[in-house]
Amino acid sequence: MRISDNLTRVFSKPENDYEGFKSFLYDYTHGIQIFDEDGNKVSSAQANEKINKVCLDILGFDEGYKPTRRDIKRAMRRNGIELMEVLEEAVDFKVTTGFQDNEFFNDFVESKNIANGDKNEYWVKNNDVILTVAKVSGDHHDLSLKKLAEGQSFSVQTSNYAIKVGMDIDVYLTGRKDWSEFVDAISIAFQEKIQNDMFTAFVEADNKLPAQDKFVITDDLTKENKSKFDELIEDVEGANGGASAVILGLKSDLQKLERLQDVDWIADSQKEERARLGRLGSYGVNTLVEIPQRFVKNDVTKKLIKPGKLYIMPNVDNKFVKFTDVGETEIREESEKGDRNDDFQTYEVQREMGIAVILDKYHGVFNIAN
Repeated sequence: MRISDNLTRVFSKPENDYEGFKSFLYDYTHGIQIFDEDGNKVSSAQANEKINKVCLDILGFDEGYKPTRRDIKRAMRRNGIELMEVLEEAVDFKVTTGFQDNEFFNDFVESKNIANGDKNEYWVKNNDVILTVAKVSGDHHDLSLKKLAEGQSFSVQTSNYAIKVGMDIDVYLTGRKDWSEFVDAISIAFQEKIQNDMFTAFVEADNKLPAQDKFVITDDLTKENKSKFDELIEDVEGANGGASAVILGLKSDLQKLERLQDVDWIADSQKEERARLGRLGSYGVNTLVEIPQRFVKNDVTKKLIKPGKLYIMPNVDNKFVKFTDVGETEIREESEKGDRNDDFQTYEVQREMGIAVILDKYHGVFNIAN
């Protein structure tokens, strides 16, 4: 980060060491307990007081001065960019770690972070089944499909993802709101955006693949058809060298698997799973993985993922989603006055990322007719 004369002034003070402050901000916004030099726990109020002290110093306020909304507005025009640059560091960490707070991400996503020295390069091992790359960039969901050869490497196309987060910055600078909420508001919005794109890219990519008749079934999901569903699982596992399979689907579709099982004799651990998840956590020995349903942005009448499908995926080195994160978050301030007399500050947060889906192993699809 560029260190201006103003930031040099702020962080040349012993109590405001830049690396120390960055570490402090990271720990606090990640819920890590902080201790002072004497080993005493630092409370949330104390942490926010310290963060506010540094932020107000960056904006040019003398220690102890209580700025008004107008003072803060003027100071943000002068030094707001530098304040955002400092806060970007905390957002960077939170966004990166937040992506991984999802079982789908951990099990099926291979990720590269360019900021950590990774190369935007992925390797294709197999060529014995149809292999397709489906790319999605930014807000564009027109997937471009491309076949790759065995032993071929490729890069994921990246573009800027941008989200807008509206907030009154003065409520944080005056201590009325917690700084962890500021970081969370930005990082959670990004996490949801990327996770949504991963889920929809996977579903749309599968929909565009030529049908593999042996591994696609459309029928009622009932006890009478249990043998068909079980055979589909068995076929997918057999086609992938006997590897166990996992079952992916929306929560509402995974719940329908209870129609095939006698819940009276399931283990107590499964009953606890049902109480916690709202569904069973497994079907026989096969783990169930939930794909969260989301609505199209600003339109609750349209769902991102059409219900009625269960995906049988081999659980063997099958990270079929490729995710490249350039790893640098940029926060830009915009002004959105409208009919308001005060300035409601809107921040556009940008981060360069890219997603690709590779389906290079046999998998099954059960289309639920009922």
